[in-house]
Amino acid sequence: MRFMKFLLPLAAVCTLAAQEPPTPRLAVIVMDRVVQNTSRGHQLFSELEALDKKIQEKLKGLDDTMNQLKNQLSSPSTADSARETLQRQLREAEFAFKTGQDDARAEFQKTQQKITQQFLQEVGPIVETLAKEQKLQLVLNYQQGVMFWMEEGWSLAFTNEVAKRYDAKYAPDAPAPKPAAPKPAIKK
Repeated sequence: MRFMKFLLPLAAVCTLAAQEPPTPRLAVIVMDRVVQNTSRGHQLFSELEALDKKIQEKLKGLDDTMNQLKNQLSSPSTADSARETLQRQLREAEFAFKTGQDDARAEFQKTQQKITQQFLQEVGPIVETLAKEQKLQLVLNYQQGVMFWMEEGWSLAFTNEVAKRYDAKYAPDAPAPKPAAPKPAIKK
């Protein structure tokens, strides 16, 4: 009888040990691809592109001003009495340029963070719903350099489905993305 009491728990342990753990179910999402392949993603991040363009134009104007002042300072026709004024203006322009760069970087990062947060708030529930439908245990966010190798078709299947659902949820209410403005011709 004692032998049987010992044998039953041993049999249960052996049965548990013989069972293999379930294979994890996971997917990979490539958020950049969701942004690139959806109208809503384009709409959200076009604000960031417009801000970047505005910043670059402003900084180019300041840079042009500095270059004009440098050219005037290096010109032999500039009177000595005007050089001191030009040097002061150049220092002020350099300070304005540096301050403009710092302010622009801060504004860009703040806007980028706001847009990214909004995007993640919108796409998060879609990812969660799809993961539950597919009975996934884990969804990995792809970042270049983090994964050594993965099969592209498998990795993009989840991403493409999220993009399709994201567009279906947000595209009808969103205005169509504006086409890129033609670049001005370069004068020679």
